[in-house]
Amino acid sequence: MLSNILALLEERGTLSVLEISQIVEVESSALHPMLELLERKAKIQKVELPCKSGCAGGCETADHMLFFKKC
Repeated sequence: MLSNILALLEERGTLSVLEISQIVEVESSALHPMLELLERKAKIQKVELPCKSGCAGGCETADHMLFFKKC
């Protein structure tokens, strides 16, 4: 599964957790530990997007707002 995630990010570039979850057909709750492992191993990295909505915060943890790319 980890190699599938790496191949997906290599092929498509930066994707949200929600997009990865839908493509590999794995619940995001199961996907988060895999992404964290790949991030610790420096295989992928989080992509910080500037928030321009003026909200109170917290959206960076939402699956549709949390993005990763291959290192």
